[in-house]
Amino acid sequence: MMLRQFLLGAAAALSMAGIAAAQQAAAPGAAPDYREVKDEKLVVQPFNLTVDQIDDMDVHAGGGEKIGEIDEVLMNAAGQPVAVTVEAGGFLGIGAREVILTLDQLRLDGQRFVTSLTRAQVEALPQWND
Repeated sequence: MMLRQFLLGAAAALSMAGIAAAQQAAAPGAAPDYREVKDEKLVVQPFNLTVDQIDDMDVHAGGGEKIGEIDEVLMNAAGQPVAVTVEAGGFLGIGAREVILTLDQLRLDGQRFVTSLTRAQVEALPQWND
């Protein structure tokens, strides 16, 4: 009986540790060293567009639904552009939040960006708190 209780307790502890690890892993892009790119003339690769050109561009889901628009370009600690913030959710701008999309989650399609993520997935991304 005591062995069973011990095993159940150990299983519960391992389960909680797995949940905590999954929660930490589920927050890509929430790195505290992201900073807003201030140089509007900086070219963002792989899109070959400047920060100024990317600002306010629309972001759509793969099916064509508009998700939001780019508000800021973010860089890592090395000064390389690695992500953008997208104002998503809400209604007529009320209740919208800025979420972080990494550049590898976007592709350029004419004058807009497209992501393979759904609206719900984008709205669940880490929030940018500038």
